[in-house]
Amino acid sequence: MVTCPKCGEEYSLGRKIYHSCEGFSISHGVVFNDDRENRPWNCHSIDETDKEILNILQENNKISYRELAEKLKLAASTIHNRVQKMIEEEIIKQFGAIVDPVKIGYNTIALVGLSVDPVKMNEIAEIIASFDETQLVAISSGDHDIIAQIIAKDEKSLWNFINIKIKTISGIKPQIHVSNFLDIFKSTHSIKIA
Repeated sequence: MVTCPKCGEEYSLGRKIYHSCEGFSISHGVVFNDDRENRPWNCHSIDETDKEILNILQENNKISYRELAEKLKLAASTIHNRVQKMIEEEIIKQFGAIVDPVKIGYNTIALVGLSVDPVKMNEIAEIIASFDETQLVAISSGDHDIIAQIIAKDEKSLWNFINIKIKTISGIKPQIHVSNFLDIFKSTHSIKIA
């Protein structure tokens, strides 16, 4: 349950994902309002410099603070402090190499849609998220309760994973929908920050 800090209304994120009252708007538990000094919950404010830093880091996360500072005409210590703050606030989730799964032998990528017992939804999502084969696991408001993106060496490995690891989880309903990727036209972790 989420409680609005302004009016006190309680609601479940799974059922009511948007609420607004007197200048506050809440979407998935994040409150946005114009009072930057007193923002409740986990609402972050980033300025134009932070946006520029994020855009550059998404293109090249190996760039040094010195190079970034030269590009943005700021002190390296300023860049360092801003990046550290964004890490602490989890605006920047992680740094790392983005690997092409096909080039390392994972030739099958699929989206799997699952219908599950609503009481066990979070528990099931956490179990599925713990598997190495899953790249993304999300609770959905669409046709399926849980969506998972899975990588596998081949079709047989994919079906073994689904039959042995997914179907055996208590609370998963028999209707499992699998959509294999045939051609990928775009795959990115980057978010254009404007």
